[in-house]
Amino acid sequence: MNNNCLHVEKNVCDITLLCDLIPMGRDVTLCIHSKPGGHIGSAALAVARPSLTGQGQSTTTSVLNCVGHKDDAVAVHLAEAVSKAIGCTAVCVCGIHVDGLSPEGIETVLAACREIEGEILQALAQPED
Repeated sequence: MNNNCLHVEKNVCDITLLCDLIPMGRDVTLCIHSKPGGHIGSAALAVARPSLTGQGQSTTTSVLNCVGHKDDAVAVHLAEAVSKAIGCTAVCVCGIHVDGLSPEGIETVLAACREIEGEILQALAQPED
């Protein structure tokens, strides 16, 4: 992994999702939030380790949630995906807020977060110059 920060944006449900990846040595910090409405709702720490099945990579993950927040659904998924992909410790802080979002809207936002994850994983897979 190189030491360049990565920034990804997606427009969805009248908000902009912003995600920044910050390299910290061989580890990474990820921040994903909405504009407007960004905040700190949850944080997930994923530590890469060999799978207990003996095949492949897995993670041990710890989560902190602010009261009433469900941002861990995104934070855990993103931290674990990055941690497994590059074998590092990854922290993801997440705070996405949209007033009055329907269940379909929630699925749309989660799909956009998965697209952001895909872009990040693709960028991390690029060979270093």
